[in-house]
Amino acid sequence: MCNLMRNSIQAIRDMRYVDLDGDAVFTLGSIGVEKAMKVMLGCAAVADAGAWPTKKVLKNWGHDIEELNLHVLGVIDEGVENTAAPGYSAHLARHIKESMLLPLVFAAFARYGRSGRFHHLDILATDEPGEHDKPSEYWERVEVHIRESLPEFHEVPYSDNAALDAYLKRLRGSIADELDAWWFCLHRLGVQGCFGDLGKKIGWQIWEINRPTPILVRI
Repeated sequence: MCNLMRNSIQAIRDMRYVDLDGDAVFTLGSIGVEKAMKVMLGCAAVADAGAWPTKKVLKNWGHDIEELNLHVLGVIDEGVENTAAPGYSAHLARHIKESMLLPLVFAAFARYGRSGRFHHLDILATDEPGEHDKPSEYWERVEVHIRESLPEFHEVPYSDNAALDAYLKRLRGSIADELDAWWFCLHRLGVQGCFGDLGKKIGWQIWEINRPTPILVRI
């Protein structure tokens, strides 16, 4: 799981063209985020019911990262006041709840996790575009949000290839920073006890040892 999260974040930083490099981002991101969410939700289930979720329950959770995220946020809301450091935990929870970017990233991952990985195969098999947009179109919404919400990205240097490459590197770096911060928040909220006693132990396991605290959530 740590490897998936680390590599997905790096893949976002390294991506040049979505149509060429997007599959690495979507594959690593969708699997890594889904696993992290399900593991921490499982810890919360142990705290609530005394047992790990059954195979049937895990299957019912499915691959919809957007839906899983709602469950995760619900558990955080219920547990944040009972953590070892409620003020710090509230700071972390507030960051991931108030992010306007994370839901768009999760939507892209969810689209890929549900059926996006087979998007082009489905078109070949049916000669139809299918009922869903391409995952890359969901990613475009992520980048549009960055361009529209942050002043430093308003002007796109289309006429200068070197400047455009640098611009895209910074833009995708900001997306990677947000996912890195989410990963850290989930880890720390787990360690603080937001997902029960088992979550305190697993919280350490889902984070990469010696990885620095993301700048977005430093106090």
